Amino acid sequence: MSTFVSSIVRSAVAAGCLGAVLTFGIAGAEEHSKDSPLRAVKPLEGSQVRLGDQIHRTSDSMRDLLEDLQQNIGVQLGEKDHVKKSTEKLDTVSTKMVGDVVDALVAARRSDAPKQGLVHAMDSQDKVINELRELLRKAQGKLAPQATHKVLEAAIKKQEEAIAKTRETRVQKELDGKPKNQLKEEEKKALAETKEKQKDATEELDKALAELKTQAENSKKENPAAAENIKKAEEKIEKAAAKEKSNEAQNDIAENKLRAAEQKENDVLAALKEADKQLAQNTDKADKLEKNLDDLKKAKEKQEEAKKDTQNLDPKNDKAVAQAAKEQGEVSKALDELKKENAPLEKAEKNSDQAANQIGENKPKEAVTNQEEVLKALDAAIKKAEADLAQDQNKTDNAEQAKDNLAKIQELKQDQKDIKDKTDKADNKDASALAKKEDALADRAKDVAAEQPAGTPDAQNPVAEAAKAMKEAAKDLADQKPGEAAKEEAKALDQLNKAEAQALAELAKTDPAAADQAVQAAIGELQKAEQGLQDQNAQGQTQEAAKPQGDLAAEAQALAESGGTPEPAQQALGEAAKAMKAAAQALQAGQQAEAAQAQQQAQAALKQAQAAVGQALAEAKPDDKPNNTPPPPKGESKDHKAGEGKYTYGKTNTVDHSAWNVMLPPKEREAVEQGVNSKVPAKYARQVKLYYQNMASAKSDN
Repeated sequence: MSTFVSSIVRSAVAAGCLGAVLTFGIAGAEEHSKDSPLRAVKPLEGSQVRLGDQIHRTSDSMRDLLEDLQQNIGVQLGEKDHVKKSTEKLDTVSTKMVGDVVDALVAARRSDAPKQGLVHAMDSQDKVINELRELLRKAQGKLAPQATHKVLEAAIKKQEEAIAKTRETRVQKELDGKPKNQLKEEEKKALAETKEKQKDATEELDKALAELKTQAENSKKENPAAAENIKKAEEKIEKAAAKEKSNEAQNDIAENKLRAAEQKENDVLAALKEADKQLAQNTDKADKLEKNLDDLKKAKEKQEEAKKDTQNLDPKNDKAVAQAAKEQGEVSKALDELKKENAPLEKAEKNSDQAANQIGENKPKEAVTNQEEVLKALDAAIKKAEADLAQDQNKTDNAEQAKDNLAKIQELKQDQKDIKDKTDKADNKDASALAKKEDALADRAKDVAAEQPAGTPDAQNPVAEAAKAMKEAAKDLADQKPGEAAKEEAKALDQLNKAEAQALAELAKTDPAAADQAVQAAIGELQKAEQGLQDQNAQGQTQEAAKPQGDLAAEAQALAESGGTPEPAQQALGEAAKAMKAAAQALQAGQQAEAAQAQQQAQAALKQAQAAVGQALAEAKPDDKPNNTPPPPKGESKDHKAGEGKYTYGKTNTVDHSAWNVMLPPKEREAVEQGVNSKVPAKYARQVKLYYQNMASAKSDN
């Protein structure tokens, strides 16, 4: 079983199941609060404590399983750091975030202001759900290739069954071309059954196409290479007009044109197999590196065994000589494949060929010398492969951290915008009600500031500066000074714009495509906000739109100056910022027409910037090209039969997961069902089954 799939499915199960439990708990609280808002608080406190414990146990289960797999299977787990991050995230959720919910519920039950406490608890629960949903979203992105492969397998199977039925009806019943008015009841029944088979195949094809589209979208952010590969698989089906031919085959069967129907069915089957072959291509760089390392180690084991047999070789035993030469030939064959990814092994292959010839010529000592040279070359290749894998993992981790940091800064920025909008509209009396929210936001900003890249001094840490401004704003709000608070909030937003620009630049260093996508999304938000200001101006609300227009200009300028923004887009964003600033001045002066013209110029510049980023994404070259060679067949042994795909260790057993998944929402249940519907080593089947049952128990406990 793929180690990555085994780990990430568990993250998905945890996220979907626990998210459902939280949602259920919230709904229950609302239902019971109709008579008395506090009646459901005490039970809900207990359920939240149990839930936190359940999440923590989930994290421990993931760590235990990861350690067990690594120690017992003995393979390098390139995904272990990703799993570790997931467990760390779950630990944070189980302790800090769920703890916040419990504290808020306790405060609501004991204080004179239960409504505020409950609102805070609900907000905290939303954050828990969002964190878990984010884990599930990432899992879905990583699982996309396997999920689509399974759906295509089902479509292929249905189409093969339909072809077999059509052929059987055509050959045994001899109905092809026979007029419908001459058909007997038995023959009509046979045609109807044949058409029904093709109808089932058509429905399965429709399901496969829908799944391809969904999974391509799900994996676009987390696994762009896989998303592109899934898209290519979808295009193969569409290019072959498989859907149209599948429907036409049904009509042909109804018209008793069985030979024509069978031909179209075969065309559909061929298209599905081509799509499935496309999905089999290895598009994940880490997977390729892991496979290369694994193959190198296997080649080394073969060479060590061959060397041992050569050293103990009896030159008079012709059978033993032939066997030793054959073993060395297998090493040469492996090196011939490995040199495609490891160029220095070309010389080792020649050493191996010489060793094989020398064994056949009864020169075992000379052969051993060449075999030792092969082992030296393989050791060097293994060392390099391990370093490459570690470097790629480090790059991936840095990219994930940069994405996470950017997301946190953008969340802070959006929350500050929301509070500032309320501050701008608040009078002195209402201002104090916003103080707690602003203060809480300042604390969050302080935490994010502490997570900024190591070595960033406070003077260059705009998130820290934003946190300071937020604290001042909170004090002003508490003192019922909304005007002063708004100025501090504006300072905070300005610093967060700078922080976002820095975060984009950091992301661009590790994942340029992800940075471009983030810039594209940011420009989209600018366009949306500018459209809203245009609408306000059209309605004559010039004064109300002036300040937001100025803030938007500053935001656009910060994005233009970010090192993470593609150079062609920087100039266009600068032009947009300039036009927005002019629009703000015109709005302030009540010059509606001039403001409208400047806003239109800003939108045109934003459109140009968006196009520039799109061009940069289109021209971006991936780090490596997909391997167009299907994966090698697995070796046959007493424990498993030969077949295509990744190596499966030990005997296999299907995990029974017929009951636990009823606790998941339908969409998540279907996604996870596809991921876990695979083979796992029998020795772990019971652990995994218990794991699922523990997950489901969180629902029943509540």
